[in-house]
Amino acid sequence: MKVAKRFRWEGAHRLPWHEGRCRDLHGHSYEMFVEVEGEPDEQGMLIDFKHLKRALAPIVDAWDHATVVAENDTKLLGIMQESGWRHVVIPYDTTAENICVFFADHLVGEHLDLLKERRIHTVRVRVAETETCYAETERRVEG
Repeated sequence: MKVAKRFRWEGAHRLPWHEGRCRDLHGHSYEMFVEVEGEPDEQGMLIDFKHLKRALAPIVDAWDHATVVAENDTKLLGIMQESGWRHVVIPYDTTAENICVFFADHLVGEHLDLLKERRIHTVRVRVAETETCYAETERRVEG
């Protein structure tokens, strides 16, 4: 059985090494689907959607209308810190692929007990930056 929950947020980022327009600070209307797969319980439920919301909404709320900055982007990080503008720092470049990794690793790393309790064996995260572009990653839940 698979179930999924959708999250949305508005945010900005940049890829300073990019050869195109993504080099400049720009924004997206992000959409993320978090899909979990496993065995439903005796009542036929895999997981209550509120559990996925509790696990991920605090991060989504922190990222909404903020700039996501790679920790090695010292130029943008300095501007954000100096200005006091809303931002979050992640340990790698702010590609859609890496944002998927961030959320998948958080869910499996910080909420492993919940996933095991609900007999979930696979987590997939899909992050879309636009209506036509997305990245997706998958994590196996060990144990």
